Amino acid sequence: MQESSSNVSQTKRRSKLKKSFFYGVLLPFIIGAFYLCFYASDRYVSGAGFAVRSMSGQGGNDLLGSVTGLVGNGSSTSDSYIVIKFLESRDLLQAVLNDADFEEIYGSKDIDFLSRMGENLKIEELLDYWKWYVDSSFDPSSGIIRFEVQAFEPEEAYEVASLILKQVKRLTNELSEQARMDTMYYAQEELDLAEKRLLEARTEVKLFRDTTNSVDLSASAMAQIELLASLEKELIGIKARIEVLKESLDADAPSIKALERKSEALEFQISEKSGGLKITGYSNQMSGLLAKQEKLGAEKTFAETAYASALTSMETARMEASRNQRYLAIYSHPSLPEYPIFPKRLLYVVYLFLGLAVLWGIIVLIAYAIQDHMMAGW
Repeated sequence: MQESSSNVSQTKRRSKLKKSFFYGVLLPFIIGAFYLCFYASDRYVSGAGFAVRSMSGQGGNDLLGSVTGLVGNGSSTSDSYIVIKFLESRDLLQAVLNDADFEEIYGSKDIDFLSRMGENLKIEELLDYWKWYVDSSFDPSSGIIRFEVQAFEPEEAYEVASLILKQVKRLTNELSEQARMDTMYYAQEELDLAEKRLLEARTEVKLFRDTTNSVDLSASAMAQIELLASLEKELIGIKARIEVLKESLDADAPSIKALERKSEALEFQISEKSGGLKITGYSNQMSGLLAKQEKLGAEKTFAETAYASALTSMETARMEASRNQRYLAIYSHPSLPEYPIFPKRLLYVVYLFLGLAVLWGIIVLIAYAIQDHMMAGW
């Protein structure tokens, strides 16, 4: 009796397995295979391959590049990653939407309903749809970028691929211009600052010269020192003559009186000069003026040196900016496809059957494991 009950149970289980296999594997497989073989629209592929290059010399790879195999030019590598992100971005999609009839290309009634673009999609939904039909890749070791775009007509695939390459060229030009502007910006700022500092220093020197009525106080000071030395020498000579005359003439002699008056005049002039060397039209002492002149002269010299250095840096930056121009080295242009690569009908049919069979097997195992566990618990 127990053996008969066990046979009935196994028969029911086999019946359920066959039924579940039919509904879980065979029926979806038949529907999917029919769709792939007879209904799925053909998709044509067009694309391009290129690398972002810089006009600056590449030179040898650095130590990291020799170990990792990555390209040595860091700026070109980072630009390549920017291009890869751009190929998946909303900005690119918007540019394609502006230049191509996207609704006609991907929303035509001739396209099968699963592949056809829906109507009135938000831009985010459109971007999700678009990513299914655009594929990009980047090889860090060579710096080569390649993208492929799928469409349902060969002319449309070629058109969209050409538009994408056009936008990539535009982006590369913008990156190049931005790099040039960044290089020139800081150099120009330093040059403007140095020029302003030089103008201020020259203005201060001019005001000082106008105030002191002297082009070079050092020369004026030397002239006054020489004058003082001359006056002192002349005074010594006159005093010597007075002493000589006093030995042969009276102290009240007219010649001695004349020499004494001249001596007093020289002593007064010497006293005036020695008490503080002065500049015509300015009452401050010469030593303070000389100190200020030296300070202004040092500031002017430093400003001129800084300005010359800034000019050199500006020229260097201009040369560097010209060498840092980016460009696309295109090795594969978009072409008009002649044969639809997708969908790979036979391969997809095999994948569909294997996938459904594996999924059905997993579900059956889980279901029987739960059933056995529940029966053991009872």
